[in-house]
Amino acid sequence: VEAIYMFYNVGAKNERDGIYGGSHLVEHILFRSIKGLERSIDEIVEGVGGYFNGFTGFDTTAYVEVLPVDKAELGFMIEANRMVNALFLDNEFNLERSIVLSEFDMNENDEEARMSLIAARKMWDTHPYRHMVIGVRRDLEGVTRDELYRYYRQYYHPSNAVLVAVGGLSEHEVEKLAKSYFGGLNDEGLSGAIEPWDEEGAGVIRMSIKGSTSVPRLLTMFKAPGLSNGQGFRAQLLTDFILIGDRPLAYGLTAAEPISVPRFARLYRLVEEGYATSVSAGHDLTLMNGPYEVVLRGVKDPDKAFNRLIEVMLDKPTDDEVEKARLRMRARLGSSTDSPSKLGQIYGMGSVLANDPEYLIHAVEDAIKLGPGDYVRHVEELIRYAVVVYYG
Repeated sequence: VEAIYMFYNVGAKNERDGIYGGSHLVEHILFRSIKGLERSIDEIVEGVGGYFNGFTGFDTTAYVEVLPVDKAELGFMIEANRMVNALFLDNEFNLERSIVLSEFDMNENDEEARMSLIAARKMWDTHPYRHMVIGVRRDLEGVTRDELYRYYRQYYHPSNAVLVAVGGLSEHEVEKLAKSYFGGLNDEGLSGAIEPWDEEGAGVIRMSIKGSTSVPRLLTMFKAPGLSNGQGFRAQLLTDFILIGDRPLAYGLTAAEPISVPRFARLYRLVEEGYATSVSAGHDLTLMNGPYEVVLRGVKDPDKAFNRLIEVMLDKPTDDEVEKARLRMRARLGSSTDSPSKLGQIYGMGSVLANDPEYLIHAVEDAIKLGPGDYVRHVEELIRYAVVVYYG
């Protein structure tokens, strides 16, 4: 097979007032009518036994087709036309807007998703990550077809994109197809690259939400280093494998999900000690400091649970604990590079966010060399700023 990815350097970080959530909405529309394609994308790809998907994040938007090698050219054709020929028909624009608004409503009706949105807007005042990828309702409802089309034309062009092809094609074949389909495309537009920045935090902010729920929850949001902070990102990897037992580097053909903390991981102590009935945690790969969430469910005393969470995080790991984390990192690195779809995602994210396709691979290799002292220093910095939301 061949996995063909097209990554664009555009996401929530590039949005502005009036178009928050626009990157995600554009992604939806780009699976609709596209000039130059005789059939729909799903008919083209599934008609030859392939798979396709799209993802929007804080910093990037990506599209992928996984195809039989002898049909791989179809992926290049699709992405070249998607880049410049999307039609944004009124009826399709309105349909996709309603679908995204339905997703927004689902988030607001989901207790933990709503807690996450509230925490992010407390964590940041003006930073683009504060609205999360889903955006803002008033902007999703108010943005016009022409405004969104202009946004698409600004950021969808060859010099703001990275093409990744992994699988059975040779390097020569990939270069030939890329030149054939993308060499003559209009390359006018904006760069999605921005200078990384953050807002100074305000210590620990605590909030409570009243509601009728059978499972009281406590969400704590920290700021995890992004790829622009190489040293911090590597220390965060070690922290993940100690606290939550894992850190997927790529999801291949699926979307990211929070990790349900297993029994062997550090944070499971909170369940064993009766502070919660379950715990999950996770964060997306980001360019800048991004939201890192720990969710405790079945919490009886939120203050005691939060205090114990911080104690558990600060506890210096033993050499044995670090060695086991290293083994899991090596295993995760192996499982993240064992398929074209996962490897393509790793190469694309590294290329867009760090200008190095193997950045994530090298980051794990470097994280494996860190020790207990590196973990403690990182966690001491991590817990300086937090938003704590209790729902119960």
